[in-house]
Amino acid sequence: MRYNMEKEKKKKDNNPQQESKKKKIIIFTLLIIFITLLIFWISWRKKLLKITLVGNNEIILEVNSSYQEGSAKATYLTDDISSKITMNHNVDVTKLGTYYETYQITYRGIQKEIKRTIIVQDTTAPELLLNGEEEMTIFVNEEWQDPGATATDNYDGNLSNNIETKNNIDITQPGTYQINYTVKDSSGNTTAKTRTIICKERPIIDDQQIAVLNYHFFYDQKNESCNESICLDIEKFKEQLDYLKENNYKTLTMQEFRDWMYGKIDIPERSVLITIDDGAMGTGAHNGNKLIPILEEYEMHATLFLISGWWNVENYQSPYLDIESHTHDMHTKISYGSEIGSKLLYSKEENVLQDLTLSIQTIGSKTAFCFPFYESSKTAIEQLKKVGFELAFVGGNRKVSRKTDKYQIPRYIIYKNTSLQSFINMVSN
Repeated sequence: MRYNMEKEKKKKDNNPQQESKKKKIIIFTLLIIFITLLIFWISWRKKLLKITLVGNNEIILEVNSSYQEGSAKATYLTDDISSKITMNHNVDVTKLGTYYETYQITYRGIQKEIKRTIIVQDTTAPELLLNGEEEMTIFVNEEWQDPGATATDNYDGNLSNNIETKNNIDITQPGTYQINYTVKDSSGNTTAKTRTIICKERPIIDDQQIAVLNYHFFYDQKNESCNESICLDIEKFKEQLDYLKENNYKTLTMQEFRDWMYGKIDIPERSVLITIDDGAMGTGAHNGNKLIPILEEYEMHATLFLISGWWNVENYQSPYLDIESHTHDMHTKISYGSEIGSKLLYSKEENVLQDLTLSIQTIGSKTAFCFPFYESSKTAIEQLKKVGFELAFVGGNRKVSRKTDKYQIPRYIIYKNTSLQSFINMVSN
């Protein structure tokens, strides 16, 4: 009995602790419920505030294009509160990149935002323009330079220095060729263009005719005399050059004349070739020096056919005077049976070839040859070809065209008594 009473008393002593514990559990439970309800309520309120983009979530713009700000819509329950939206962006359409439009709204303590992505990209290929025609015609062995191209880009600007060029042109062979131009911008956009080059043999213009003039000796009649009919007073020579200069005649070099004859180049309608035979009186530094100072004063070109074994080639040096062959030592006449004629025509072939070769070696050129005494033959022409001469000159007093036999080129002989009007008739067309 006593034991039961004590047990009962002990129970009563523990009740306050249990009650306190129960209260704490209840409070904690209520707190959890409250927090849960609060979270739910806040979440529910947030859901009542809605903000959406008007249009696409992502917009792609071309660099340097126009940009127009977008918009968004906001509602709370059934109310349209779009006017309360604020928007800012960092879009720069002049620079490639990814940008954002940010739309924000604060309403009844609730904040929301939404973003639209703006991508500025470059998909425009550079503009590539050819300088000159897309199809061009050139002639075999003609000096020609690719006119090139220019390139501009909507983002990178001038890309002309970035153009890559490839071609398969062989100007030594007729054919149709291509030049390929390619340019790429910093975004990888590529543009390519092609130019067609038609390479063909230069057409021979047969109707153009020019005069080849033939001089010999020069003297100053004020203090010199010359009894030869082929002597020319330097004042008359200057008078002739004055006419050529005043009337815009081009005095050809021998190389220019050769290239014209072979169809490699065209020359002005008013062109003339001045030639001088022998290398005697007044033509060199050692024998009066009349010719070269005048050529240099007028800046006009001429060709001297020098008898290379008679006078030193060093006596005739000038940028305006070409030196070609008039034999090495065959500018004499010899007897051959009952005939008298040019030593060149009546000598053994081995002697002729030896003389021609020596002349070429002495002068340093085998572009042109001048027959002594204007006398030629089929045999002599073949001998010239054997040693490599490309042209040969005679007399004839008529004009030259590309149809003219290249080894029988006629010349107008200038005499002491040749009048200015006769000279004009020679060179005029």
